[in-house]
Amino acid sequence: MHLLQFTYKREEVINALRFHFLRRGEIRVFRVTLIILLLATVIGYVFRMVNFNAMLGIVLMMVLLGWAFWYLLPVSTYNKAATFRDNIRLRYNDEGMAIHTGQGERSMSWRSFSQIVETQSFFFLYRDKRSFFLIPTSAFENDEAHLQFRELMQKTFSDYSRKERG
Repeated sequence: MHLLQFTYKREEVINALRFHFLRRGEIRVFRVTLIILLLATVIGYVFRMVNFNAMLGIVLMMVLLGWAFWYLLPVSTYNKAATFRDNIRLRYNDEGMAIHTGQGERSMSWRSFSQIVETQSFFFLYRDKRSFFLIPTSAFENDEAHLQFRELMQKTFSDYSRKERG
């Protein structure tokens, strides 16, 4: 049985939430749609099919939506989740993990998770597309412990994924 103890760092968690939201399929589709709308508007303005006020309105709308996705969504999610402000003790082995917070302890089998994604700062253990648990890579006492956990995750999850950013 291995033990990790950590508290989340606000900025790191907010960046992790940004990574999570921006890689979701519906957000990608929305982002591409907005880029196409912006390009069509700019092209329309260049060819005098769209007036300046319409173009300005669409650009301001995109800035507002970008701000909402980049800042408002991750910050509001962070503020709602008490777990991010708890001191966490996590015990894990080949079968699963036990998470101890101020609310109590919960044991979970690795089978409870559908996917794992490792980034530079976190392991994202997804239960489904919206629900996940974050393990900061900084929680590991040394590189060897980090590598051992990575190997366990690679052995346990066939769709293990490692991203350089996030």
